[in-house]
Amino acid sequence: MKKKYILAILFFSGLWGLSEAVLGDALYRANVPFASVPLTIIAFIVLAFAKIYLPHKGTATLIAAGAMLYKFLNVPFFACHLLGILLIGICFNLIFNVFAIKNRSISAIAAAYLNYALFAIMITYVFQYEHWVRGGSAAVLRHIGISGSLTAVACAILVPLVFRIAEKLKTNYDAPFNLRWRLVPGGVSLATIGLWVFGFAGWFLNG
Repeated sequence: MKKKYILAILFFSGLWGLSEAVLGDALYRANVPFASVPLTIIAFIVLAFAKIYLPHKGTATLIAAGAMLYKFLNVPFFACHLLGILLIGICFNLIFNVFAIKNRSISAIAAAYLNYALFAIMITYVFQYEHWVRGGSAAVLRHIGISGSLTAVACAILVPLVFRIAEKLKTNYDAPFNLRWRLVPGGVSLATIGLWVFGFAGWFLNG
């Protein structure tokens, strides 16, 4: 059980971390407006899929911690980006596991807004990151109102859909994270190894 759980955590955190390291780095380098929106949507998709196979409380936060490590290994250090990843995991866990709202669309909306609100408030008023402090309350409201709303709308549609897809897949492939060299579990194991080999390779090359 522990081996399967660890493999699943590494698999989902590797997927999320890869999106942050590759897509996220490209978006932030290009100064794309609302870059956090597609990244947060991808994170919610990964976490929704993971929840079907890993329904335990706290799992989303563990996956977020793995994604933070993956991004840390591959791109220059930005504390605000790592905080954003951690808060996504915490907010997803709070809404979907602790409060356990039955309607998945409402849960996705609540988790999205909570994530954007906590991030904006913490980075501006707690950690006082210079860029956010200069923007003040207007930047906080813009982040929650625009980026948060875009993410909430997309996740309200996509997250329930991902849950249904994952549930159907689990019916056919109940144990893809078993360490067995059969087609599906073997493919998942190889994909997980590949994700983290790529992640650590980036760390060595950048170092």
